[in-house]
Amino acid sequence: MFQSQVSVLVAGLFGLQMAVVFAVLQRTPGMGRAGLNAWVAGALLVTAATVLLAAQDYLPEWLTLNQVDLVMTAALSSMVYGTRCFFGKRGGVLALCLLNLAVLANAAYFDWTGGAPTEPALVFILANLYLSLGLLRVVAPQVPAKRGTGRLAALSLGLIALACVAMGVYQAIDLTLLPAGLAWLAKRPPRETFTVLHAFGIVSLAVSFALLAHDGLRRRLERRASYDDLTEVLSRGPYWEALEEACKQADRQQRPLTVAFIDLDHFKAINDLYGHLAGDSVLRHFSGLLRKSVRADDFAGRLGGEEFGIVMPGTALDQGRAISVRLSALVRATPCPSEPDAISYTVSIGMAERLPGEGADTLMLR
Repeated sequence: MFQSQVSVLVAGLFGLQMAVVFAVLQRTPGMGRAGLNAWVAGALLVTAATVLLAAQDYLPEWLTLNQVDLVMTAALSSMVYGTRCFFGKRGGVLALCLLNLAVLANAAYFDWTGGAPTEPALVFILANLYLSLGLLRVVAPQVPAKRGTGRLAALSLGLIALACVAMGVYQAIDLTLLPAGLAWLAKRPPRETFTVLHAFGIVSLAVSFALLAHDGLRRRLERRASYDDLTEVLSRGPYWEALEEACKQADRQQRPLTVAFIDLDHFKAINDLYGHLAGDSVLRHFSGLLRKSVRADDFAGRLGGEEFGIVMPGTALDQGRAISVRLSALVRATPCPSEPDAISYTVSIGMAERLPGEGADTLMLR
């Protein structure tokens, strides 16, 4: 018994550590709305459940496995909600609350009336089976969309959720078919065994989600390092690196490459007349039009001040000129919203098609 208690407390210790990890991640800029608060609550709840489970022999009689399973269900519910928030799927709070209220009412009714031991256990099993399926339904579509560590973490999260589903199905079949006289189920594992496995399963879910959250944080930081904060296009350094790589690919694939150099006309006058905040608004407005104008394979960057660039792989000069004409017309037709009057502005665009073997520096100088 002592060994099993130690195992349960180890799971609880891991749960507590994961709560700390989630709390630290949650305080990181950009991660406040990623559902990590719910995972903190879930990890703390599973820690509390493991302590209750390990101390069963020392607690009052009214603190039974029903209370442990009740806390475990609340922990998994919180984690399901946090996962939905992380992937931008809002809602589902009412269904989770109703589910936990139903489980609570069932446990209270059993403790009050002293019904058959299988009755509350079956309700807990079905509730956690529903939650595990919900988690799997949220995570499974994300696996192909992720890359690298993110895909591995999402896959791990999905597989653990699938294992929880399989355990729930086994338990449900066990409890419902054994009374029918199936001899091969006669040696049923004790309920405590499944509760311990469930605790380790939930803690494993927390570890996988922590990896997923860390990958999301890393990608956010990489994006902040590569993109200009004001205009949300590539900053000068990453733009230049991408241009050099595009030049190498153009040589390998024997394809044309066209670049455009864009300058906002009379931008200093806009700053002097309307103020620097209005100038920033114009830059944001133009970058929005720029992002709408470039194609999926193109990329744009801010080279400094009011200067921007577009790299168009696989594009000849005539095609690039057509794109630039459309962008210039769009800018003239779409003034920047401002108070009291919108700010009209224009752009000047210079273009060059890359010559075979030409480097990024020479190309931009032309």
